[in-house]
Amino acid sequence: MAEETRCVLRLYGAPQGRLAAAVARFAPQWRAEAQWKCRGAETLLAVHADTPSGLKKAAQSLRSSFGADVYGAGDTSLAAAAVQALEAHDRLLACGDAAAGALLEARLEKVSGAEKVYDFGTMSYADAKTGPQIEKRARAKLGGEGDKPEPVRLALARAQAARRIVGTELAVACAERESDHVLVLSAKKGCWLRTVPAADNAALWLLDMIRRAAAGLPQAEGTGFLPAGQAAQNHAETPPQKKKHPLRVLLAVLLLLALAALGGGWYLTGGDLAALPERLKALHLPEWITLWQAHEPKPGARLI
Repeated sequence: MAEETRCVLRLYGAPQGRLAAAVARFAPQWRAEAQWKCRGAETLLAVHADTPSGLKKAAQSLRSSFGADVYGAGDTSLAAAAVQALEAHDRLLACGDAAAGALLEARLEKVSGAEKVYDFGTMSYADAKTGPQIEKRARAKLGGEGDKPEPVRLALARAQAARRIVGTELAVACAERESDHVLVLSAKKGCWLRTVPAADNAALWLLDMIRRAAAGLPQAEGTGFLPAGQAAQNHAETPPQKKKHPLRVLLAVLLLLALAALGGGWYLTGGDLAALPERLKALHLPEWITLWQAHEPKPGARLI
């Protein structure tokens, strides 16, 4: 049986401007060429070479050029690649709201083994007991925002709450806005966020984010990251801080000045503060500093 001299690589989130440059790096001795077709953020890259060894080297070159952007080969779907990454790295996925569930479930239900890594809402947002717990905890984090909190902040809080309540490594949520969707993927170290135009395929972007996070790969260019500490601070209720009373501050400053003056006088007089006026005269200080002599203590008086 003759070895294959053709293959198709599948990429997601790869900058299209780099495709031609990557193919141009093929060595002449490989006798290989490539054609590509882009569908939104997804790219199908068909590679052909005269020999199997040339095909192998050309494919390796492309994988090296695009790294985490390559999610599979042949007929592999992005949903299948996400499930494979979750299963291979022993990661479980939960969902914090119905919007993200609607994006994922129509695609994952067709993938064999998806139920091993994703609960399809049965233990998260769609569960009669767990769903209200997720919502309650999420809204508690947004304490002062009333009945209609900012959608992105609510999605972020839902994803974090779902991950903690269900006990999974990853959890997702989605903020649906008029012109776009904001996708949220929560992990222990923080949250990834990506804004996707409403006309784009938000489901595929979410699957790609999951695939990369499960495998420990860098996210696509344009995906932001919020570290866990900042995410918690962004949504935790901030306890009211006690205001410092201006009069108390002033009194504290005056007390410090008085103590400093007392220390200086003690040093100059060797502990005999009654001798301080004479000491000040001997230092030839300005007249205003010695005006207080009219009220100097009686000889022999000591300040204890």
